[in-house]
Amino acid sequence: MLVGCRHAPDYTLFEVPDTLALRTGDIVFRTGESLESKTVTSMDTASCYSHVGMVIWHNNQWCVLHAVPNERATKKEKDSVKIEPVGVFFRSDRALEGCVCRMPLAPEDTLELLSTAENLYRRHPLFDRAFDDKDSTTFYCSELVWYLYRQSLGVDLTQGRRHNLPLFPPLIFCSDIKAYPELREIYKF
Repeated sequence: MLVGCRHAPDYTLFEVPDTLALRTGDIVFRTGESLESKTVTSMDTASCYSHVGMVIWHNNQWCVLHAVPNERATKKEKDSVKIEPVGVFFRSDRALEGCVCRMPLAPEDTLELLSTAENLYRRHPLFDRAFDDKDSTTFYCSELVWYLYRQSLGVDLTQGRRHNLPLFPPLIFCSDIKAYPELREIYKF
């Protein structure tokens, strides 16, 4: 009989501090060491963050709805919009730095955001490799968060801000969302 060795994972899950009470609609930002992360932060010089998602209550736990390339469970899996526990979203191999930001939302706003997020997730949209914010069938991370707030509440988190880079359509970066005047940082690591 062959016995395999079990190796400890080379990451640790993030533990939400007891002092942080998450809410649906919270916006979470992170930056890591991946090539994608470094590429985004080199283009978005107004922010130290390369990735963004939105917190939702899902399967009796706080999770993050986000769109990210190259974080698939298997090689056969396609890059798509996914829901992961907050501890996985911020785990040590993905997040060197991160923060949680909050919008001033009424309870009915959070319910509307949750409904829109769940309906979108059920469609299983793929990652938007064309980076086209006019196409609502695929999404990249910042486009997804912008879309959820715009569709649910009519709030344009970017206030029309876009980055123009050669060979790309106008892009929404993390800094475009983080600059929204009513968005308040409530936790940072």
